[in-house]
Amino acid sequence: MDVQRYRKKRKWHELDLLCRAEAGIGPIAPAACRIIRELVGADSVLLFWLDQNGLPAGLFYESTADCAIEVFGDDYHRFFSDPLELNGTNLPTENENPVGILMNPRRDYFCSKTFNLMVKASANLHSVDLKVDVESQTRAVVMLFRTGQKPFEEHDASYFRQALPYLRHAIERHSPEGPWERRYAPGHMLVDWSGTKLLAVSDEASRLLNACAIVGQDIRVAASATLPPRFAEDLCRRLETAGVTSDILDIPWGRLRATATQMHDVSTKGTKRVLISLEMEVPKRLRIIHAILDMPLSPLQRLIALVAAEGGSRADCLSSMGISKEALKKHLSVIYRAVGVNSWKDLAMALQRNSSGNSTPL
Repeated sequence: MDVQRYRKKRKWHELDLLCRAEAGIGPIAPAACRIIRELVGADSVLLFWLDQNGLPAGLFYESTADCAIEVFGDDYHRFFSDPLELNGTNLPTENENPVGILMNPRRDYFCSKTFNLMVKASANLHSVDLKVDVESQTRAVVMLFRTGQKPFEEHDASYFRQALPYLRHAIERHSPEGPWERRYAPGHMLVDWSGTKLLAVSDEASRLLNACAIVGQDIRVAASATLPPRFAEDLCRRLETAGVTSDILDIPWGRLRATATQMHDVSTKGTKRVLISLEMEVPKRLRIIHAILDMPLSPLQRLIALVAAEGGSRADCLSSMGISKEALKKHLSVIYRAVGVNSWKDLAMALQRNSSGNSTPL
C-alpha cells in the first residue's frame, strides 16, 4: 500500500471512530468536516443538520463569509424554507443518488437564494453536496467547495459518498442521555421578563453564542449582541409555571445548555427579570476518542485503547477483535509507550483523564 492510500485509510478510520461517539452530528462536525474536506480535496466545507421536522437546527462552516452564515442561520425561514427554493435538501435526486446534486444543477438553481446568498457570497465557484437521509428524511447536508479553476468530477462525488454510512451511523446512534461534561466557565445573560430585551451579557456568554452558529436564533457572528437569542423568549414563557427551566441545543463541538432563573430586582419594587446561564457541554466518549486520535497509534491500537478507556477488559479485546493474546501483548506495548503507562488499569485511568486535543474557538 502506498503512503497516500495508507494516510487516507487512517482518515476514514478517524471518521469512523468519531461517528461512534454517540454524540450526534453537531459535536463531531468540526473534526468530521476537516477529515472529509481533506479526503475529497476541497477548499472549505459547510455542514448543516436538521431536526426531526426537517428544519435546519445547526451548522458548522469553514471559510464561509459571516454575512452568508448570518443570512442562513438567522433568516432561514424567510429565505430558504420556501418549497420552491432550490437547495441541497429539496433538489430532486437522480436515481436516488444522494451525492453530487449540485455539481450539475438545474439552470434555475443559479437564480436561487441558496446560490446567491450562500455559495456565491463566499466566492465558491464549484460545489459538491451529500445528503444524509435517515428513515427517508434528510437529517444533514454536507457541502464541499472549491474556489479555483478545478471543478469537482464524478470520481470526487463517488469518493465523497463513502462518508454517507459513517454520518448516518452518527445520527442513528445519537445517545443524548450519555455522560456529558461541562467545558469552560459558564456565561450569563440578563433579560426582561418577556425574554425580548437584552439587559446585560457577559463576555463568556457572547463567546459561546458566537461560536454556536445555531440556526434561527438571531445571533450575529460579526457583531456584538443587542438582542437575546430567540430561545430566551421560549425559556421566559415557560418560567411562568416554574421557578427554573432549561433547554439544550446542539452546537458544533458539543451542546449548549441554557438555564433560566427568575430574578427580582428590589431596587425597582420587585420587577421580574430573568437570568439565563449558558454552559457548553461535551460528550465524555467523544473527548476520549479525540485523545486517542491524537496518539501515534494504528487503527487497531486505537480500538484497543478505546476498550480500555470505557472500562472493558483485555478479554473483551480478544473476543471483539479476533486477535491472539500474543498480538494483543505486542499492541499493548506500543500503546503503553505512547500513553506513558505500564498496565491496563493505568491505561484506562490515563485516557479518562486526558483532555481532547481538538480545540474549540472559545
